[in-house]
Amino acid sequence: MPTINTNMSATLAVSNLNKTNDEMSSVLTAMSSGKSINSASDDASGLAVYTAMSVDYAAWEQAGDNSEIANAILETADGGLSAVSDILERMYELASEAASGSVTDTERGYLDSEYQDLATQISSTVASTTYFDNQLLNGAYDEGFLVSADSSDANATIQVTLSTDFSALTLVGTDLTDSTNAAAALTALDADIQTVSSGRAQIGALESRFDFASDVIDTATTNLESAMGVYMDADVAELSAQQTELGVKLDSAIQALSVSNSNLEKLSRLMQ
Repeated sequence: MPTINTNMSATLAVSNLNKTNDEMSSVLTAMSSGKSINSASDDASGLAVYTAMSVDYAAWEQAGDNSEIANAILETADGGLSAVSDILERMYELASEAASGSVTDTERGYLDSEYQDLATQISSTVASTTYFDNQLLNGAYDEGFLVSADSSDANATIQVTLSTDFSALTLVGTDLTDSTNAAAALTALDADIQTVSSGRAQIGALESRFDFASDVIDTATTNLESAMGVYMDADVAELSAQQTELGVKLDSAIQALSVSNSNLEKLSRLMQ
């Protein structure tokens, strides 16, 4: 029955229009942000799961940074030892020549001059091999690096301990001034070359471990990011379909409201 006291058709049309408009706003927000959850009201439980995953993801990202920093430190230390190793090889050549009976003490003096300069360069190289002012080759470096999102894991931290003091090599104080001293220098150089080789092997083993840790971290972050996408990434195709459907509903609601108001006006004319 037509009535002018309660225009129920218009009221229902407005209600449907508001509801459809809210849904359209939600769809447009998701499309513009690329996220399916833009507020807790969209999916409260999904947002809670995503937030927990985000914390884990951030922890894994930091673990990856820690691993990269550790590798950079180890590469710096290995670079310093590589330079020391090259110097030792040259010093060994000089000592071998000085130990030979084919040279005189005068010539040994010339060889010793270069030998002593190279010994000084070893000390300089050891002292200058640092990372953010931390000495790496003086035997004092000992730091742990967290490479997992689970800090309670017993293997989550890799300890980098560079315990050999390469400034205290056995060649210190040796010279090539005569054949006897040159032979003693060769013995010291053999020991020092072994010490440096052992140090580089230790560093290489640590680098390998951090490389494997990085692989685990990459896998964890990739899988976690994929899982996060299930909760957060917007399905553009589905949203586009919803937008089209809601557009039709909006047009229909607006048309219904217009017709309801028009009918009310027509009823009003009956009273004139």
